Amino acid sequence: MSIYIPPSIPERLHPKVIGLVGDPSEFCRLHRVQDKDSKREIPFNPLPMQVKIFNAVKRGHNRILVIKARQVAATTAAKFVLHQQWMATPTAALHALVSLRAESATALLDDNRRWLHHPPAILQRQLDTRAKGELRLADTGASLKAFTSRSSTGLRSFSPAAVLLSEFAFALDQEELLAQALSAVGDGLLMIESTANNPGDRFSELIAGAPENGWHLITHWWHEEPRYTDADPEHFEHTEGEAQLVKEYRVTDGQLAWRRRYLATLGPYKFRREYPACLDDCFLGREGGYYGEEVLQDIHVIDHELHGKRHGREIEAPHPHDRYVMGVDIGGGVGGDYSALCVISVSTMQPVYTERSNRATPAAWAHRCIQVASRYNKALMLAESNNHGHAFLLEASHCGYREQWRNPQGKPWVTSLQSKLDAFDTLRESLQVVKVMDRVTWMELRSLTIPPGKVAPEAPKGGHDDSAMAMALGFRCLRDIPSSWRTHALQSGRTRIDDLIQSSRARRIRSHNLPF
Repeated sequence: MSIYIPPSIPERLHPKVIGLVGDPSEFCRLHRVQDKDSKREIPFNPLPMQVKIFNAVKRGHNRILVIKARQVAATTAAKFVLHQQWMATPTAALHALVSLRAESATALLDDNRRWLHHPPAILQRQLDTRAKGELRLADTGASLKAFTSRSSTGLRSFSPAAVLLSEFAFALDQEELLAQALSAVGDGLLMIESTANNPGDRFSELIAGAPENGWHLITHWWHEEPRYTDADPEHFEHTEGEAQLVKEYRVTDGQLAWRRRYLATLGPYKFRREYPACLDDCFLGREGGYYGEEVLQDIHVIDHELHGKRHGREIEAPHPHDRYVMGVDIGGGVGGDYSALCVISVSTMQPVYTERSNRATPAAWAHRCIQVASRYNKALMLAESNNHGHAFLLEASHCGYREQWRNPQGKPWVTSLQSKLDAFDTLRESLQVVKVMDRVTWMELRSLTIPPGKVAPEAPKGGHDDSAMAMALGFRCLRDIPSSWRTHALQSGRTRIDDLIQSSRARRIRSHNLPF
């Protein structure tokens, strides 16, 4: 990266200026930040969370994803990176900061305005006073502009060199905002920082897919934050849960005392959401979720990314002597809802393969499902016949695939309010024996609630339930399989899945492209 050096700086100082301005960790120490408690300006000595962000930028990552506990100064760090990039660029490039509301977006620029006057006089820069609604440097023309995520146009008309999406998980339309940012920034720097909001939303999907999806993931939990501690109390006795925290995270009694204080104020559920100790805490199912935490918490989650040219990932390869069923949810293939499939083993009653796509047409999805089902020993397929399902089943019939679910009257599945409830209730019963699942489906299940005035579970606004529906249809299909299939189920089925879980704990299973 080329660094702009004001003409007034002697040449002998150029290496020092490049070292300072080009490194956010060093450049920040020339500035001051506002102390949250005293409201006074104090030297900017980066906190652990901020060091993580600065180091990621120094290492050249241009897709940075930050999920963290509350109040760990991540927004300040990300905003300062934008400031440093803005000050360093020798061109008239735009740097964009996107927040939820217009007032908060504009307020975020106040620090940048103050930071201009903090360095030694030789490094200070002047603003172009003619610029309205942005901060523009008078010498290079480089600008820093605030946007709101609620804007209908947002970044579409710009080509920024760097973009920060602040509190992304709370944006009204995460999919559209992300698409705008990716299109606008190109190969430039894109940072997303947020606390978690909904399991199953676009933010949670990005988190679940990192780093295979190209995003560098930065996490910072409450027990990593040095400010989240009290003085070590005397005669402090650990609860069973606290003893586990000591074992897993080596927390001190002072940290546990701080945790007890906040637990008493927030309650266990809200504390875990706002001050997570791990990734799973971030995406707890909502209070009153359709599938309670007690059902989902014991399932072993395998991290699988479900995007790219090949969206599918394998939990277990087909066993030559097993039988399989497949649930299929069908979208329109126009970038909105996903089409999804879930293959389930008859012998183990475990999901073994999942796949989804929001680009495949119903006809193209039929071809893909047949391809996967054929590999899994001609899996019995249950797909809806209404909506986009009509085109799907028509294409499947044209392809000659006959292993399709039918009711006793010989008719295919029709999704209605009652049948949807039937499928989700069947899944609820089946989850008692499910031991393993991919993370995206698991997050979708955690996100399902019954909204006021409704009777069927739904994903939250901005979230998806397509993979969850595919799994529900798969287990609904499993309920109706021929008895002869069960007699051929392997006695070793349970052992197979236990061995899989143990091996994935020993070496974290990562997604891999399949040769079909």
